[in-house]
Amino acid sequence: MTGDSSSRRDRSRRSDVDEAPTPSRRTKLAAAITGWTLGAFGFAVFGAAAVALAFAHQAGVVRTDLLGAQAKLSFVPQIVANRDIAGLNQVSGEVLEQTNRADANSSGPLWDLASSLPLVKDNTEAVQSLTAMTRELTARALPPTVALLSASDFSSLAVEGGGINLEPFRAAEGALPEITAAFTDAKVVTDGIDRKNLLPIVTEPLDQVAQIVDQAAPSLTLVQKYLPSLLAAAGADGPKTYLVVFQNNAEIRATGGNPAASSVMVVDNGRIQLKEQSDSMAFYAAGQAGRSALDLPESTLALYPDTFTRYSQDFTFSPDFPTTARLFESLWKRTDGSQFDGVISIDPVVLSHMLEVLGPVDLPTGEQITSENAVQLVLSDAYQRYGDAGDNGRSSDEFFAAVSSTVFSRLAAGQWNPIAMFDQLTRSAQEQRINLWFTDEQAQALVTEVGLDGGLRADNAASTQLGIYLNDFSVGKLEYHLSTEVFASCNAADRTVNVSMNMRNGITDDITNAYTLGFRNSSYGLPPRTMMLDTLFFAPPGATITAMDPGQGDIPSLSRSGNENGNTGESRMVTLGQNESRTVSYTVQLPSGPLGPLDLRHTPTANDTPVTIDSSCDPFLAGFSS
Repeated sequence: MTGDSSSRRDRSRRSDVDEAPTPSRRTKLAAAITGWTLGAFGFAVFGAAAVALAFAHQAGVVRTDLLGAQAKLSFVPQIVANRDIAGLNQVSGEVLEQTNRADANSSGPLWDLASSLPLVKDNTEAVQSLTAMTRELTARALPPTVALLSASDFSSLAVEGGGINLEPFRAAEGALPEITAAFTDAKVVTDGIDRKNLLPIVTEPLDQVAQIVDQAAPSLTLVQKYLPSLLAAAGADGPKTYLVVFQNNAEIRATGGNPAASSVMVVDNGRIQLKEQSDSMAFYAAGQAGRSALDLPESTLALYPDTFTRYSQDFTFSPDFPTTARLFESLWKRTDGSQFDGVISIDPVVLSHMLEVLGPVDLPTGEQITSENAVQLVLSDAYQRYGDAGDNGRSSDEFFAAVSSTVFSRLAAGQWNPIAMFDQLTRSAQEQRINLWFTDEQAQALVTEVGLDGGLRADNAASTQLGIYLNDFSVGKLEYHLSTEVFASCNAADRTVNVSMNMRNGITDDITNAYTLGFRNSSYGLPPRTMMLDTLFFAPPGATITAMDPGQGDIPSLSRSGNENGNTGESRMVTLGQNESRTVSYTVQLPSGPLGPLDLRHTPTANDTPVTIDSSCDPFLAGFSS
């Protein structure tokens, strides 16, 4: 019994020993488990890498297609300007193909998987939204554009006898709603994409496509809103009468210059006709009669010499162009018995910009005016050549008027590239050289909205307006030789703005004609080449001018103070000798409460005026709410 029990215990112990893993076996088992684990992990990593590579490839294709579509869309404005219907159809097809491919490649299992990863989700969703939007925009906006171009000839805007063909614009009125809606919906999508967690590979096509949408959507909305009023202004519903004023920067005024040259223009269904000089003789004569054309508040009249409302050549003393327009309109009503439907103001620099598109124009004098010689020809050479009245009896003002009407007639003929002309007019507007005023409320609302009204703002809601303006007091044409620069700096905490203007008188000794030299200068003991400038400092409604330089002006007896349209104004006489440079400046304490974006204005001269706004003004440029 004993032996049997012992034998069983021995077998039991051997069995336990056999079944327990030895160190060697444990190592092999661990190695096997590790191998299986690493193998499975390696397979997973390989699979993930393969998925990632596939996704990256698709994302790269999508990006390439989006950037390609954006590049093609950027050519659409020029294609439209050239009325290249075949080219537009080709671009439309190519963009649709690229956007459809991008849309298809930005969906499916890989994109669903990527969308589930927190760090990738925002990027995939942004790309999907962008591709779908671009495809939708192309499909909705380009077909009606093609149809519009097919039905209307925008490349030939001229009508026989002078004027603009309105039929393409009437056709555009019907097509605009769908095109505008497509861009407006697209802007909602691009504005709604959160860029915070986006990678550069995503933001690049997004920003480029968004730039096109951001530029087009507001412009299309504006055009759709106001196109009926613009057609009416062009005589679509009956003839309109406008005064076109050519401001002479050589004898500087607040909004440009002496408006001695002007033309009365009638527009009927796009056709443009300049009234004969004899038809308007009573109007021009009334402007020299010395009678006040319009009753204005005493606080406004206090800012300017007493000739302001009595002589039409001084109607532009005010930096508020609607006031100038009302003065001319009142004068026309008195002499013609009717009213102008609008007043348009440009200067010779605008003519030079237009001539870059029109090309050289032959003048009645037998010479050519070009974009290169226009400003010097009408603002300097004409006075050296003619003075007040040359040997042939022609005055410099008459020469200026002849140049203006000849170039305007060429413009009215319509043989020019509308897109290129729009660019030049935009450039002129940015230089504050174009001012428009209409009796029609909708048309006036448009020019006010786009900043072409040249008006002093009655409040600070849309903008906070400051400006330095210049009026010639010497009675000469010295300011062709004036150069200016404008600077602004701010203290956001104190809500103050300092505006300064650097001025230089560059007149040379060879300028000898009496018509250019200062007629009044001798009365004040000044050399004839010294500029006498009524310098106007204006503060926006509710603001206060706290400092000026010069404080009392160079001739204190000529200092003036007043208020126009709720804007506080101060006028100081500044004299600027030949080859002299000096700086004038003023500081404004802005009112409390919300303010619109800072709007810095100045008088446009015969030369470019660089404007520098210091970074300290950044809070004011975007509007100020505290």
